Amino acid sequence: MSSRYVTAIDIGTSKLAATVGEKTSAGIKIIGYSEAALPQGSVRRGEIMNPMKVISVIKVTMQKVLEQVHSLPDTEHYNVRNVYVNISGQSLRCCTESLRRNRQDPDSMITPEEVETMLEEMYLTSVGPAEQTLYVVPQYYNVDEFIDVGDPVGMIGKEISGDYRLFVGSAGTVKKCGQTITMCDLTPRKYILSPIAAASALLTDDEKELGTVLIDIGAGTTDVLIYHGDIIRHAAVIPFGGNSISEDISQVCGVSFRNAELMKVQHGSCISEYAPENKIISIRDKNGIPVKDVPFKLLFQAIEARTCEILATVRRIVEESGCRDRIRSGAVITGGTANLNHIQILARSILGMDVRLGLPDSNTVIGNSSEEVFRPGASVAAGLVIKGFEYEEILPEPQVQTPPQPADTLFEGDTLTDSTAGDQTGTQQRQKPVKPPKPPKRPLSERIKGLFDSTDDDV
Repeated sequence: MSSRYVTAIDIGTSKLAATVGEKTSAGIKIIGYSEAALPQGSVRRGEIMNPMKVISVIKVTMQKVLEQVHSLPDTEHYNVRNVYVNISGQSLRCCTESLRRNRQDPDSMITPEEVETMLEEMYLTSVGPAEQTLYVVPQYYNVDEFIDVGDPVGMIGKEISGDYRLFVGSAGTVKKCGQTITMCDLTPRKYILSPIAAASALLTDDEKELGTVLIDIGAGTTDVLIYHGDIIRHAAVIPFGGNSISEDISQVCGVSFRNAELMKVQHGSCISEYAPENKIISIRDKNGIPVKDVPFKLLFQAIEARTCEILATVRRIVEESGCRDRIRSGAVITGGTANLNHIQILARSILGMDVRLGLPDSNTVIGNSSEEVFRPGASVAAGLVIKGFEYEEILPEPQVQTPPQPADTLFEGDTLTDSTAGDQTGTQQRQKPVKPPKPPKRPLSERIKGLFDSTDDDV
């Protein structure tokens, strides 16, 4: 089943983005993009802590993105039912598992169905308590005496075995994400790991083949994904990100977290040697009266220390993965923190490889897409749409649903407009929902089939 439109929701630690993409003859076009700050404490290191606060932001961003879509020709009737959602969080880990099978008919050719059945079986692998397998990537297959086979389909043999890389995460994280989306009158079409989504929007075919490290430095976590031979080899999550840098600035410089974030974005650099001598940043109160002077040198030192720690951890992950000598295309840094001044220079020094800044471009989404998507901070959002169109080709057609009624609870989360802005909270309004007409009764066979077509927990 192939759809003309795909809608995705990127739930980060500090912000949430709703995106709508259209599949055209020229490529994928982002026709709607809306981003909003998440209230503090609603999401912690990629895991939803307060669903109610997240729901309010989802409703606002979805309303805004639909307004953008409906303003375009021939889209006034488009309504969102199913959405692709990212899964992140510090609990993500990798492990390697193998599966061996003796074939019933050794003289017949291996079929795609055989290979697919083995892959599906790996999703049932026993993992730790409160964990579930989120994604499985075949590394290679062995067919009798032929080893390290990329694609065994069409080969003949008595025995087939496969090595797989399992990406395991918290079952509670997935469940809470699904509940949050469902309470917004939406249905999760598919959960997609954040680093895999970002890779779809950033990495070239050559980079995936030659070997590269994707480093997505978000607000709460840093995702690391390693590609080689056009196969995902390893993934890891570091529980530090842009917020950790801002917290260090706050403590070292003696300023509020809000001012620390503003100083980092407006004046910061992650190389202390570049700090201008005898120059300060003056912190003023709402009346314009100076209350604190922070030397540039002190600010840069605080940023450099935590950024070095993050990048050094990335280097250790790469070395422990066993892929260090296979990476010939260097590293790609993305995420909101990738905008830090001189981060590429620091990363080259610590990682010992070439580094480029990654952001969605015309190679992945066509040039007349929404301008806001061409930023490092929108990599996951754009990638969710790209992966969504790939899944639309293979996933079963979603169930026909009753169109959701206008949101009966709509209120905005806290937003920061500038250095002196306060919290801005909208009002809560309730409307009595209109009961939809009762749909005609379907045949028993269709009703039973519908029970097994749900993709709420399909990861």
